[in-house]
Amino acid sequence: MAAPIFTSAADLLADLGITEPAELDVEAIAQHCRATIVYKPLKGCAARIMGNEGRAIITIDSECRRERQRFSAGHELGHWMFERGKSSLYACDEKTMLNEWSKFNPETRANRYASDLLMPDAMFRPKAAVIRSVDFDAVKILARVFETSLTATAIRLVERGPLPSMLVCSGVNGVEWFVGDRAKPLLPMNPGPNTFAHDVLHGGETEASGEVLASAWFDHEITGRYQLQEHAIRGFQDRVLSLLWWKNEKMLLELDDYEERRAARRSDYRD
Repeated sequence: MAAPIFTSAADLLADLGITEPAELDVEAIAQHCRATIVYKPLKGCAARIMGNEGRAIITIDSECRRERQRFSAGHELGHWMFERGKSSLYACDEKTMLNEWSKFNPETRANRYASDLLMPDAMFRPKAAVIRSVDFDAVKILARVFETSLTATAIRLVERGPLPSMLVCSGVNGVEWFVGDRAKPLLPMNPGPNTFAHDVLHGGETEASGEVLASAWFDHEITGRYQLQEHAIRGFQDRVLSLLWWKNEKMLLELDDYEERRAARRSDYRD
């Protein structure tokens, strides 16, 4: 019997009749797709998949945290759903999976599949709707419900939550990636001394939070008049994850108005 192919995680969950977070048994879900998950120590990667015709073996590093294992399994299952027959082997290390969020490639697609599978919209949005602040305390609550990593859960909260926010990953050389488009066309700058990310990167703190000037993160003529909330924590391989949250959306509203007026001026100039 051919293994079912579900390029939509939502369709896969609907086929299985899964409606609650407690039912998101990634091993059983993978088995339904004729992919068997096994656990053993791995060197050089967090997970790998070997496929042959309609069956696959997904091997997960047995020494990883459980939430990391679950996401790795969902990630490899994403490869299996989209790329079956194109390659017999994928080996994915944790660094690659963490860095492939703001690009468009097979690894990004596998990450998105894992998020859709383990934190499906129909379950995640109602629980995120009651969150009153976008910080890692809120992320930890959601991560416990869905048994997912802080990084994956923070990304989901930024993208699916009701409050305007952004997640920025920084290293010693500056910003490596970010998610969240409510502040377009603003792009986060490398964290300077007036950010909590800088304190965590260059100090001994494992986390720091509070209010900062928006201009500490974004180079735009309107940002100097506004503040935002930042919660920064030390993450994988000395990276720092910063949740930026606009408690007051006035800056974003002014930004929209500013960009509309600038676009109108450009149109008048061309005419």
